[in-house]
Amino acid sequence: MSYFFATLAFAVLGYLIFVFVHLGFPVRLTLLARWDNRIDTVLEAAARRHGCRELIELARPMRWTDRRVWTAGQLLDAVNALSACWHSLGVARGDRVAIYKANDFDYFLFSVAAIRLGAIAVPMNANLAPETAGLYLSRVGARLLIADCASWERVRSYLPACVHQTVLADGLPPTAADHVHALCELLRQPPHTAPSVVRGPEDPLYIVHTSGTTGIPKGVILKSEGISQSLRSTLLFNLISPRDLACFALPMNHQVSQLYLHNTLLLGMRCIINGDLDPHDLLRQLEQRHPTIFFGFPITYTRLMIAGAAKRSLSSVRIWGTTADASHEVQQRTFLPKGSFFRRLGLPFSGSLFIDGLGSSEVGIAALLRIATPWTRRFDRRVGRKTPLGPRIKVADSEGRPVAKGSPGLLMIKGKSMFGGYWNAHDVLYASSRDGWWFTGDVVREAADGEMIHLDREVDVIHAPDGPVYTLPLEEVLLKRDGVLDVSVFGVRPEPDAPERPAAVVALCEGAAPVAADVLLRELNRQLEPAQQLAHLWILPWEDFPIGATGKTLKRRLRERYNAQLQASTTTTASLACAAVSIAELRPS
Repeated sequence: MSYFFATLAFAVLGYLIFVFVHLGFPVRLTLLARWDNRIDTVLEAAARRHGCRELIELARPMRWTDRRVWTAGQLLDAVNALSACWHSLGVARGDRVAIYKANDFDYFLFSVAAIRLGAIAVPMNANLAPETAGLYLSRVGARLLIADCASWERVRSYLPACVHQTVLADGLPPTAADHVHALCELLRQPPHTAPSVVRGPEDPLYIVHTSGTTGIPKGVILKSEGISQSLRSTLLFNLISPRDLACFALPMNHQVSQLYLHNTLLLGMRCIINGDLDPHDLLRQLEQRHPTIFFGFPITYTRLMIAGAAKRSLSSVRIWGTTADASHEVQQRTFLPKGSFFRRLGLPFSGSLFIDGLGSSEVGIAALLRIATPWTRRFDRRVGRKTPLGPRIKVADSEGRPVAKGSPGLLMIKGKSMFGGYWNAHDVLYASSRDGWWFTGDVVREAADGEMIHLDREVDVIHAPDGPVYTLPLEEVLLKRDGVLDVSVFGVRPEPDAPERPAAVVALCEGAAPVAADVLLRELNRQLEPAQQLAHLWILPWEDFPIGATGKTLKRRLRERYNAQLQASTTTTASLACAAVSIAELRPS
């Protein structure tokens, strides 16, 4: 009997060692122990570690080079050449180098080239409206703008005087001025070596912009120390190894894209980069290239669902990942049964993991992390627990005092991964901070089991007559109705001084049975508590949702649109009533 138990113990131990190795823990823990925290020399470290191993594959070539597959050494050579180009145009330490162009991998290369010079990279989403982009360039004081012809033509009339030089990645239009340069021509100039500036822990490396859901995007300062701490966190909690093949479907200007590219290069994990985020192309790639990791923002998962992901096998994927905004239960339940995480560990179960992180550029890394499995039963807008090596968190009132467990409160963070402030907007930073703790703008509640439940963004809470109504849990209920693709719940005021009432816009799936808005309103309200019930509902094509540059629905736009519509209707009704009274008064008695 003792022999049996000893054999069983050795078998279990052997299996645990197999899992430990298969999930990449030895490689990642060794890297965490040996890495010097230098973000500015990640390419050198990757070239030393991985030699001629091909690490980056582009789904389509960039406009200024035909190379589609890159080793770390080739990336380093390209970055050095680009750095020399920026230096030849007068870029010096502390200058801001802005990138505003079509989504592609060169956002990373252009940014790293600026950082090596001691400059600050300012990657901008090309979906920013040109007038907004011009205001943002002025706010950050960009000296050099790197764009493509289409983006430059849109923004050129809004460019501030601080932009001295412009580089176009795809050639020169006939109308280009002397201060506008073609990247290919700059790269053909006689080579020279640009200075490589050592960056210290407190040095700013990036200014990235917020999503703009509350107005003009703010410039978030990311320091070297904060980025390195965030990178350490991603190395620890992501169950990945150099054996994996990742598929990235992200806006490459985003802070998380830049962070995870540094991560994959250090680790030596192969990665396919998709500039064009067409969902049909992504599904074909998933089926033909068999990646084991997929990483995209929540809106990308919605687009994959529209493109028919539920009917595809997608059996190669071990892990589905997302961050920035928390994903919906219906998205996670669509993808969790697919994939091979457990079969690759020798277990007779299909399915994958869904790793969901709630964070923002200011946090540096997801503040809260949740890993769901095919057997996860509790969703209800749960966003997990504190991220390993991430910032400290607490749930507090408006003065920063902790609230009782289970009570709604504001999520606050504090730690090394945090941002270094807003560029030219210190007042915004100090207004949202208390003793080093920063309000993320999220309203959360800690459940009995310690998981956080995301209730709302503070600016989107509906201030109804009977108290606050939180929109995110309502959206989860509405999304479970058959035929519903997407929803957004927000507050409306039928009159300017009236309390807010809950309202929603709903997009139906293609092919869903038609339903009248008033019928759907009554049906959905039967599932809601009286205080949560919707006063108004509108059915829209999904294309008419006001989606921001980072893929989030802009609820302030919905409030503006429907408040104006409702209040105009109220005013018209009141005017007609007054007119009716006046006519009655004129009639003889």
